[in-house]
Amino acid sequence: MRRMTAARARAASLLLPMLLAAACKPAETLPSAWSIPLPQPVAEGATLSLDSARIAWIGTRGRLAGHDSAGRVVATVTVSGDSVPRLLWRSGDRLVISQGPRRLVRGQAGGGRAAAGWSSSAMRAAARDPRGRWVFTANRRGGVVGLDPATLAPRWGWAETGGEAVGLAVSPLADRVYVSVDRMEDVAPAVQVRDAGSGRVLFAADQAEALRGLAAGPDGTLYGWQANGLVVRLRHGPQGLRRIWAETPPVRGPEGELAVRVDPSGRRVAVFGQGRGARLAVLDALTGRVLGQTNAAPLDAAFDVGGRLYLLELGELRVLR
Repeated sequence: MRRMTAARARAASLLLPMLLAAACKPAETLPSAWSIPLPQPVAEGATLSLDSARIAWIGTRGRLAGHDSAGRVVATVTVSGDSVPRLLWRSGDRLVISQGPRRLVRGQAGGGRAAAGWSSSAMRAAARDPRGRWVFTANRRGGVVGLDPATLAPRWGWAETGGEAVGLAVSPLADRVYVSVDRMEDVAPAVQVRDAGSGRVLFAADQAEALRGLAAGPDGTLYGWQANGLVVRLRHGPQGLRRIWAETPPVRGPEGELAVRVDPSGRRVAVFGQGRGARLAVLDALTGRVLGQTNAAPLDAAFDVGGRLYLLELGELRVLR
């Protein structure tokens, strides 16, 4: 009898941490509307983008595959090497693809092999002119190079400002370019506002830490995250960039990296971490308040043109309500 009691005690001691972990696991407050099975599972590091035709482009090692609403592959773009590509944007049948942090290549929506574009060891970020006139790239010293959107050939450049670019965004009217730079020598972390016509730095808003993953909302507000997990919303006005809110949603994983996605309507912001223990949260864009969260982070996430949030999981696309 004593042996049985001891065995049960040992079993209970092993089971208790599992029960506590389950009890501490955050509740899923962002239920799915539906799921789309993928033809084959994807691996960690896969990327997701949705174009204006609601084609979901999933990047895996060496290729970018377009999936329709049923999950069927309708086009495949192959890239050289074994990097994981990401669709940055689509214009007509033209695709601009990021092939790693230092290279942009061109593709066709119908598939095929990606064509040469622009590569530079100094490139740190890329952003599109909403009017389709230019592709902007920022470099390790805060300079900006403008590329032809059809060929990705460089056409002009703006002077370097000294800080390493860690974020780049363009205003909805395409009249301002925002470059977030990290500390370098005597240059403090800041978000620089540059005139899109001349490249002149109109003003710079210093930051305690560099603002990464810069994204512009449809109303011209800016979003980004800091290495301490703070997610920040800035508004551009006559007096410069003013902080609207700064929140720390409980989404970080052990890797500490975050990603920010902005609803096309500008009402919501999705923030998620990476690695085991990370989660995704949807924030109210006006206040920064957490509207809901998942109990695990997706591999990637993207809003479609209608404002639905798609989550890339290992074997499916999950669409949230």
